[in-house]
Amino acid sequence: MHILKIERRYFVFDKHTIKHLLEKIKNLGTYSLDPKPTKKTVLDLYFDSPKKLLEENGLILRKRILGSKSVLKLKRRFEMPEFFYYDGIRQHEREKEINTSDPLSKHLFFLNNALNSMFSNGLKIDTDNIFKSLEVILTLKHKHKIYKVFGYGGLKVEIRHQKMVIKNFQTKRKNKTEIIEIKMVSAENTHQLFEDFIKRIEKHCKEIVYTKDSRLDMALRLTKALPTRAEKKALLEAKKKAQEQGE
Repeated sequence: MHILKIERRYFVFDKHTIKHLLEKIKNLGTYSLDPKPTKKTVLDLYFDSPKKLLEENGLILRKRILGSKSVLKLKRRFEMPEFFYYDGIRQHEREKEINTSDPLSKHLFFLNNALNSMFSNGLKIDTDNIFKSLEVILTLKHKHKIYKVFGYGGLKVEIRHQKMVIKNFQTKRKNKTEIIEIKMVSAENTHQLFEDFIKRIEKHCKEIVYTKDSRLDMALRLTKALPTRAEKKALLEAKKKAQEQGE
């Protein structure tokens, strides 16, 4: 099933939002909430070359650290991901479990094979050497609190409250943010019940704002480079010119 149909991601602008959301779920009456969340911390490392060759070719390379084990994933990046978030997305991704201490150089064979199996042509990079020049360009540490919700008809939902700390080594900027993910984890035949749940949540909790952005999209936007003096000057001149033309 299309992932955007079973998962919703929301921006959070207030530290009390998750508390309000959980209280509203309790008050809805038709759902039961497990009061004790499970917790986990995940660290994502994103790689690229100094010339951003992976980005230029629509690729993302991520190492997700989960304790002593990690998952190395190479995937294609799409401008409109809603058209690709379905079960067949695996044809655009390759992943491998590795030891957290492993350097990237230990898995060049896997990365080269993964890249060649995902593309038949059109790449602007040397597939044999690109992975040797990569470095960490961004880290994203997210701490999860995962709450379970049970509804009638066998509906099971996970609510994931995530606090994220972002470090962008290309722009030399840091930032923090919070998101809430609501995901259906029960069988496909409960999808309409999940949709009803989402409608009630969005009706009663106006503090959350739906987004299709990935965590990486959020991280890059929140740590984008500040405008240079020349760019600031150009913006001020453009603004002044627009005001003069409007008079």
